[in-house]
Amino acid sequence: METAKKQTFITPQRTAFVALFAALICVCSWIAVPNPFSAGVNFTLQTFAVILAGLILEPVEALLVGAVYLLLGLVGLPVMSGFATLYARFPTAAGGYIIGFYITPVIISLIKTAVFSFTDKKEMSGSAKNSVHFVTYLILAIVVGILAVDKPGMIQGMYITKMSFKAALTPFAISFLPTDIIKCVAAAFAASALEKPLKMIRRK
Repeated sequence: METAKKQTFITPQRTAFVALFAALICVCSWIAVPNPFSAGVNFTLQTFAVILAGLILEPVEALLVGAVYLLLGLVGLPVMSGFATLYARFPTAAGGYIIGFYITPVIISLIKTAVFSFTDKKEMSGSAKNSVHFVTYLILAIVVGILAVDKPGMIQGMYITKMSFKAALTPFAISFLPTDIIKCVAAAFAASALEKPLKMIRRK
């Protein structure tokens, strides 16, 4: 039994999912626009990518995606915002968001798995189930996703800039809120649309 588990832990399918989402996070990190209201932190699409990873992937896969992304940064590849390396980006006021990008997919995936294991046991029509899943995706993206990304970013931003909590709210959280909500809604719609085809792929 133990041998079988070890053989199926890393499968070609799981490897493909991890590689795909690690690449997506890297590409989304390169799409960066300066935020005039922040303290040197850019607008990027990373929030969309890491939240989508959490909504779609299994917890183990979400953990591996974050590990691969950080490993690419550790070896010196320019996978961070603005084509920066981990060593250049992490010591800055924006460095805390990297921690958020690592933990967010895992947290979302764990909560999603727990919620779906409960709701999917209930008898409901296909459309009702789809609605429940979409609402779950949306709530997890907006509430859990934004908090998990922004909180580590704000903590490090406060440490680097020596700002108080009140002073740091706008440059490290509130100024990103409108675009973050748009990215969260987009991630929820994408996860809902991809749910059925991905289930079919996983069954193969």
